[in-house]
Parts: sequence; structure tokens; C-alpha cells
Amino acid sequence: MSETRIEILASGIWQTTSTVICNDRNCLVVDPGYFPRELADLVRIIPSDTTVKALFFTHSHWDHIVGHGIFPGVPVYTSSILAQSVAEGGELAVRAMAKAHEFDSKWYVERPWGYAWPADVRGLDDGGHFNVGALDIEAFLIPGHHPDCMAIRAENYLLVGDYLSPCEIPFVDDLAEYRRTLQRLLTLITGDIEAVIPGHGPRLSAEDACRIAREDLRYLENITCCAERNDCCPTHRSSPGRRRGWNARASCRELSQSWYRYHLLMRIS
Repeated sequence: MSETRIEILASGIWQTTSTVICNDRNCLVVDPGYFPRELADLVRIIPSDTTVKALFFTHSHWDHIVGHGIFPGVPVYTSSILAQSVAEGGELAVRAMAKAHEFDSKWYVERPWGYAWPADVRGLDDGGHFNVGALDIEAFLIPGHHPDCMAIRAENYLLVGDYLSPCEIPFVDDLAEYRRTLQRLLTLITGDIEAVIPGHGPRLSAEDACRIAREDLRYLENITCCAERNDCCPTHRSSPGRRRGWNARASCRELSQSWYRYHLLMRIS
């Protein structure tokens, strides 16, 4: 089999990652984003003798999807949940593009291809496969951050979307599902995975990705306990906070002002 080459481009917004996976003269682009000038850079890093055969969306959040128009006519793979929403004009699909349009309008971002979904969106179930040339891609449904989240494995690389970020703490839609996903990711990574690519932040070694997964599990346990006590935040700061630059001695009041902690507490209390 031809050597697989991975290139990652980080956006200026939230270090959102766009990943290019090339094998022979075939290419898969994962979560193309975000600003048009960054998308032009993304196109430039694809070898001139290589054809973009497919795109993959890890989930429907607008910062991961709206760059697809730089690759017109290319089929998109994603979860069956999202594909069905796109086909039916459902809430997930409509809300995602509306959020993208709202952000672009606020910051004067011109997006020549507009805010329609691609014409060819193909759904994958948990454990589903698709091929890009000779490269086999396996998909895993990983809800918790969002119901339609999917990870993919390409040879020894695991792309996990908005999990295991070294830049952010967990942003949770469903706490129980998020915990199960972290446990599943630990199982997947401890096989023969060489590197993990999160949706925000740099590429991780398998060791670092496992460490972050365990830290995130501890963090969620701490914040669950705090919600059960009707407290504003954990009395003991878990290591994700230290990893991501928080002051371990900051007061509970200061920590609880963060919007994502508020969101999480409302979800689990």
C-alpha cells in the first residue's frame, strides 16, 4: 500500500483543525475550515497530482462544515444522523448553516459559495467504512459533545472531532454519552494508534491523548459531584484545568463565570 501522508492546518478561530489525508493520488479532507483565505491555503497544501475524492464532517457544528464549498461537487461522508437531517432539512442541518451565516455576517466574512449543504452527503453508521482510493476509513459514532459526532480511523491515525483537545475543557451536550465516548476512545487509542488529531489544537501522541481522556473523565466526575452538591464548581481543580492554562488557585466564583461550565452545570443538575 502507498504511504499515507497527513497534513493539518489550524484555523485562526479556536485552532480548529482541517486535516488532509493523502494516499497515492487520492485525498480525503476532514472538516475543511474556516476562513476563505485559510481554505485557499488548504487547497495549496494538497499535491497538484492528487484528487480530492471525499470530505468528512466529524459533526455539524458550523466551524467544521462551512468550508466545503472550496471543494465543489466532492461527496461528503458524515454520520447517518447528520446525513438524514440534511436530506430532510432538519434542525441540525438548518441550525448549523444559520450559525455560520450569523458569524460571517457579524465579522464581514465573505463566503462565495454561500450556506447551502453539499448536494452529495453520505451517511455512515457506527462501524461503517468508506474508501478513498486504496485507503480504508472506519467510522465510529461518538455522541456526547453533539449527537451526530463521529471519529474516523485511517491506518494508525484517529481523528476525534471535538474531543481530547489540549486547548479546551469538555463541552458537553449529554454527560452520560460523553463519558461513554471517552471510555471508548481510550479503548480505540490503546490499540495500535500512532497519533490522534483533535478538532481543536495540535496533533497528539497516543500517550498524550490517553492522558487527556483520563483527565477529562476526572474533570467530569468532579463537576458532577459539584452539581449534586449545588456548588458552583469543584473544590479540587482537576488536571484538565492545569493543562489548559487555568490557575489552580482561582476562586470558585471566577471559574463558574465561564459560559461552558455554566452550560455543563445546567445539563447535569
